[in-house]
Amino acid sequence: MGRLSERATRVARKTVERLGARATGAETFARAGVRALPELVGADLTTLSVCALRSGKRRVTGSPERALSAADIACFDRFFFAHPLVRFHTENPGGGTHRISDSLPDRAFRRTALYAEYYRRIGVAHAVAVPLYVDRETLVSFVLNRTGRDFDARECDLLEAVRGPLAQIYRQARALDHARATVARYRAWFEAEGWSEVEVDAQCRIRRADRRALALLDIAVPGAGLRPGATLPAALVAWLTRSAGRSPAGAARSLTAGARVVVLRAMPAFDGGGWLLHVGERPGTPDSPGMAGAPLSAREREVLDWVAAGKTDAQAAAILGISVRTVQKHLEHVYVKLGVEGRTAAVMRARAGR
Repeated sequence: MGRLSERATRVARKTVERLGARATGAETFARAGVRALPELVGADLTTLSVCALRSGKRRVTGSPERALSAADIACFDRFFFAHPLVRFHTENPGGGTHRISDSLPDRAFRRTALYAEYYRRIGVAHAVAVPLYVDRETLVSFVLNRTGRDFDARECDLLEAVRGPLAQIYRQARALDHARATVARYRAWFEAEGWSEVEVDAQCRIRRADRRALALLDIAVPGAGLRPGATLPAALVAWLTRSAGRSPAGAARSLTAGARVVVLRAMPAFDGGGWLLHVGERPGTPDSPGMAGAPLSAREREVLDWVAAGKTDAQAAAILGISVRTVQKHLEHVYVKLGVEGRTAAVMRARAGR
């Protein structure tokens, strides 16, 4: 860490390690950072600012003890494009840690409208920015502010020493947020399509499963007594063993039980130590002539059956373990496929086919 003393280097490293351990996403990283950095370099107000460079607006995370008000942020935004730190880092993306006084002498800064209307308002005289990310659209920085003396060269060196690692942690935190959002969209899709999930470990023991998945497996493999902690039946273990090493898309298998067909899709678990099984049902031999020509999915037929039994959307959602909104989306699809305009007509069509 260059010119830093051995003690300062240890303190900086511990700060980075602590932030890295707490950063489970961009928001937790921001909250942890605005608490940790003032302990590294004293500050009266610390924020993480995400600046939208086209609109001239910023989103601010600060400590609860001294949070900026909406009026404070709006006041700052009026001077957004004239701010010395914003201008420096947008014009010098690799410029590193930078004080206002590096761009503008203190006396000159105190004569600006920015100081008179914003900094004097919040009781701050000096600021230093630690940029984490900058491109043509966005500037992300930790900003430390003080009322008394300016930040000195040693303090700037200390902030610059942690800047690179913090920028990497920020990118990783953003990547975690993106991954969670992708997983959430994927889960919403397979739930809407009528799939349930079973997670098994490397020994094919069930780690986690929802009720519907276990019920379908019980139909497909009667008497197996599957539950969390139990091992999958030998036939399924053999299938997964054969599937090992295939493409990330995994493998599929169908199990027939009378007129019902249970479908399993296997994908390697994200941690590489087991499998994710997606369990669903597809129509077997049609059991009602009135519904035989209707291209309803298994989950759509389940929803319609419960509605026909007099259940409300909320009750059907609770029974099937899905959201009310998902029930409503399934019904919308049912109406289109059956050529009807509402639930009563759909139920009458279903009953006419029995």
